[in-house]
Amino acid sequence: MQAAYFRGDGVIELCDVPRPVPQPGELLIRVAANGVCGSDRKILRGGFAHIPGHEVAGTVVEATEGCQTPVGARVAVYIPRHCGECVYCRAGRGNLCPHKKGLLGWATDGGYAEYMVIPDRNALRLDDELSFEQGVLLLDTIGTSSHGLRLAHCEAAQSALVIGAGPVGMGAVAYLKAVGVPEVYVSDLSAYRLRIAEGYGAMPIDAGNEDVAARIREAHPYGVDLVVEAVGSLPTIWQSFDLVKPGGAISLVGEYWGKVELERPKSEWMINDIHLIRSFYFTIPEFYENQQLILDGRLETAPLASHSYPLVELRAAYDAFLSGDTIKVMVTP
Repeated sequence: MQAAYFRGDGVIELCDVPRPVPQPGELLIRVAANGVCGSDRKILRGGFAHIPGHEVAGTVVEATEGCQTPVGARVAVYIPRHCGECVYCRAGRGNLCPHKKGLLGWATDGGYAEYMVIPDRNALRLDDELSFEQGVLLLDTIGTSSHGLRLAHCEAAQSALVIGAGPVGMGAVAYLKAVGVPEVYVSDLSAYRLRIAEGYGAMPIDAGNEDVAARIREAHPYGVDLVVEAVGSLPTIWQSFDLVKPGGAISLVGEYWGKVELERPKSEWMINDIHLIRSFYFTIPEFYENQQLILDGRLETAPLASHSYPLVELRAAYDAFLSGDTIKVMVTP
């Protein structure tokens, strides 16, 4: 089969490798779609030992002994390698499993290939009315953002600011509008992404040419009910504290790996009530709840899958993503 490897310094090599063989309790899926993710930038620069790709949907072509998912099933891939037995896993919260052995596509070979092996418990059944691309969107783009928003009780918010209109940020916009939040502001540097956000009924703020704080304070002198930080940078984390109202909530869904120091007057964050939420991925029940929102026509996904490339053009897919003028870029073998 064909598979891609990241060799470092932005070099992507396509190789012919043997088709993987599933072990008992595992499925072999034919990959139909894989989403390009911003978290791949580090391994694109530094190289990676495994086949990358962790936002995957496809069709089961082989099911081994002990599997519950049948051959022919259409599935999306849940990436935490959860144990399936602990109190968290039994509740469908495999994202919190204390025994998980890394993530599929990170600790194992992933989806930038024609086939991928996954544990049976990691197969999320995709409704026949949904496309494989929608299956991918239900993972990082909608799943990760909506999990943080559920924890923030976003449905009670009257106003929200999403900082960063990349895939996860735009997933947040789509979910906020699906649950009926009246005022949703979105700040970003990309005119393309802001146009997509505006199509959802959000109010765009060009962060390169407009004072985001002044725009928010003009309409909401005390700040907004909810801020979604979807960039993953220290300045935007600080901005979240500046623009959330007293008693409001901040959902940190952007990936930031550095040290966080709040260089703000303590009256703005310490002598205050702020719900600060850091979340990871999503629960399995939430996947099916989000899938039902799509089926019910409440959650619009079409604008989120903005570009598609075949696996042989994976380098072009990353170039498009890194330009900033895309939402979710899909790759198909």
